[in-house]
Amino acid sequence: MRKDTSKKFILLVLMLTAFCLGAGLMTNEAEAKKKSLLVRVTANGKVKGKKKLKGRVLVWYGIPYGATTAGRNRWKAPQPVENWSGIKKTTKKKASAIQYVSKGKGYKGTQDCLYVNVFRPKNKKKSLPVLVYLHGGGNTGGDSNSDFSKMAKKMQVVIVSVSFRLGAFGFLSHPALKTGNSDEDSGNFTLLDIRAALRWVQNNIYAFGGNPGNVTLSGFSGGGRNVLMCLLSPLMKGLFHKAFIMSSGFTLSTPSDGQASSEDKLAEILVGRGEYDTLWAAKRYIKTLSVSQLKIYFKSLTLAEIAGMYKNAKLKTVDYPQGFLDGTVLPSEGLDVIKNGTYNRVPLMIGSDMTEFSSFGWRYGVKEFDSEWMIANGINALDDIIIKGIKYGSLLQSAYYIERNAFEIFKDSEHDYIYAFRTKWGTRKKVVGSSFYCNYVGAYHGQTKDFLIGEYKHRLSSYAPKAVSASNEKGRKALTRQMRKYLKNFMKSGNPNGRKLAPWYEWTDLEGAKKVMVFNANKKKVTSRMTKVMYDEQRIFNRMRKRLSGTEYKALTEVLFKDRFFMPEVTPEYRQSVK
Repeated sequence: MRKDTSKKFILLVLMLTAFCLGAGLMTNEAEAKKKSLLVRVTANGKVKGKKKLKGRVLVWYGIPYGATTAGRNRWKAPQPVENWSGIKKTTKKKASAIQYVSKGKGYKGTQDCLYVNVFRPKNKKKSLPVLVYLHGGGNTGGDSNSDFSKMAKKMQVVIVSVSFRLGAFGFLSHPALKTGNSDEDSGNFTLLDIRAALRWVQNNIYAFGGNPGNVTLSGFSGGGRNVLMCLLSPLMKGLFHKAFIMSSGFTLSTPSDGQASSEDKLAEILVGRGEYDTLWAAKRYIKTLSVSQLKIYFKSLTLAEIAGMYKNAKLKTVDYPQGFLDGTVLPSEGLDVIKNGTYNRVPLMIGSDMTEFSSFGWRYGVKEFDSEWMIANGINALDDIIIKGIKYGSLLQSAYYIERNAFEIFKDSEHDYIYAFRTKWGTRKKVVGSSFYCNYVGAYHGQTKDFLIGEYKHRLSSYAPKAVSASNEKGRKALTRQMRKYLKNFMKSGNPNGRKLAPWYEWTDLEGAKKVMVFNANKKKVTSRMTKVMYDEQRIFNRMRKRLSGTEYKALTEVLFKDRFFMPEVTPEYRQSVK
């Protein structure tokens, strides 16, 4: 009896041991699977990311696609990344590229800035469409650290956000910087960064479940301007297959323009150092220097001095870092390559926010007017001028972003699909409950990006506290879902249309045809629709002349809109195209 009990006891212990070992093996296997989802193998080594949204999204922050741009690598093409052993932790956001700030040491950020962030849904799906995003900030500011977690999860796509050089670190053209390398001699260092990032995507994105053969290059504001330059660049051929551009237009310059601009910036630095009392004297001195002497000056510049060469551009062309038509990175023919069909012909989705100028009107508008000018022109209060400036400036700016781009691409008789949109949420008092919000904020510059990400920013909340509230939340979220569906379809096939979506027609230059999708929602649901309305620069100015007083027209054209890139004096080719 005791023997039987003993045998049963031993058998029970063995069974329990086997069960525990099995459970342990299963636990270890589960842990290994979890770890394998976060650990991916790139061409340079393994990286380990982190989970977001309660584990439903996987994120890798700060994967290097190029070496630091400090020291001898400044104003050079991106250098290769050194391979690493073990597993690199990529769980923390990196600092921004160096950019000007007015306080402290005069700049923030780092020269070690060539990194990408990767977002994807937590599943085993492979060959997902890829969105490569170039951040905004006028190529003088901003960073790549926007949170694309919700967007990646809901759209079931892989999103790659790119950090690149800014300001004079990214765009600087002068004979003194030339080394004989045609890529680097272009001065278009930011575009070389973007090419390196796109190459990284081609070589590595499959490891993150993305399809390297289905890449949509996207950008907002300054980043969108970079996308437009990528359309022109022969160096970008085959590196992306569609383009999604938010609130951006073409701005280009020649190498000689670049030389003149860089010498002007250098003269400002010499005055700032106290070496000369006036810009005129500093410029005259610079003209006497040889190329080798100028090279010494450029090498002597501090980080703060380089960062200060380009501050916030405020939509003024003279203060924008420009892409240079060098003949290698960007074709010397400029926009003529579109007409000739020798650019990167891909399907395009281009759009604008309806009240683009509001962010600039209320932030900088008052500072544009000095008291002497106001007194001389009989202006006592600026509120009405600013409101009218936002209204007409937004029309002109939005026309520059959509109609101007579309007309340029239409010069190619064999162009690919073009889909145009305007985002309008925030412009109806019935929805936001505040005429102040409609006038001073509305569909602000960046609203499309924010709605896609799932952020609903409350601008000037102290003046209109209930504009973004629970009362209109249902409509806002419905609009986000709709916009994401259109974009996902476009990423998959180059066509945004799909089941249970209102038809979105291609852009056409035919008068009276529906050509622009207007994204909007009331408090409860989407009200998006196609419209025949086309913004015409000449008609906008004609309307201003009829509806504004002489003083108001002068205040807008000679002060508030002066030197902005959407003014016709800056874009004569567009003025001709819409006549």
